[in-house]
Amino acid sequence: MSYGKVYIVPIPISDDTLECVLPEYNATVVKELRFFVVEKIKTARQFLRKMDPQFPIDDSTFFELDKHDNYTFESDALQHLKAGKDIGLMSESGYPGVADPGSQFIALAHQHSIEIIPLIGPSSLLLALAASGMNGQGFTFNGYLPKTDPERSQKLKELSHEILKTGFAQLFIETPYRNQQMLDDIIKVCASQLKLTVAYDITGVKQKIKTKSIGEWKKAPFKFDKTPCVFVLGS
Repeated sequence: MSYGKVYIVPIPISDDTLECVLPEYNATVVKELRFFVVEKIKTARQFLRKMDPQFPIDDSTFFELDKHDNYTFESDALQHLKAGKDIGLMSESGYPGVADPGSQFIALAHQHSIEIIPLIGPSSLLLALAASGMNGQGFTFNGYLPKTDPERSQKLKELSHEILKTGFAQLFIETPYRNQQMLDDIIKVCASQLKLTVAYDITGVKQKIKTKSIGEWKKAPFKFDKTPCVFVLGS
């Protein structure tokens, strides 16, 4: 028997965007899956029900990713794959393995010669970069910056230096309730001529994507609520 495949399944970045995230082909594939590796079981169940109200949740098996990458389910998941069962990989939002959990499980599948099939769908990072007007040929995703000073300010200074040296756009994210402090620190630390994109609630009903110089942001700062955002710093 041939091995099963791992399908990377993107899910909506925002709650109300299923129709523009999951092409018909994706839905056709996902409806046949009964094994899933997921960031949160509750979110995965909600997504599957939204995709197909008749999806057989009770006949499906879910393996939950641990935030510390301690994947105790790996041997069980591999047994299913080697028995010819396909597995869907899902994060809480957007694209698994890109600024979201999943890369370790994908790497494990590669080690066992399991075929990986990435389905088409959104990544907030790429959408933010594309809409920013920044350098799309050279960029770095930095994940989460340090939470507090002086480490945060030092990191922002390093990113600013890298932009001036290479021209690469620098992408990073923050926990939503700390977005306002992040913006305030960027404005305080970074040179006025650098540009900053605030990509807020991407694909959602409150979506706002604005690129301004740091000097312009000082004059008209952005006000956040607890909604996800991607920051793009560049020149």
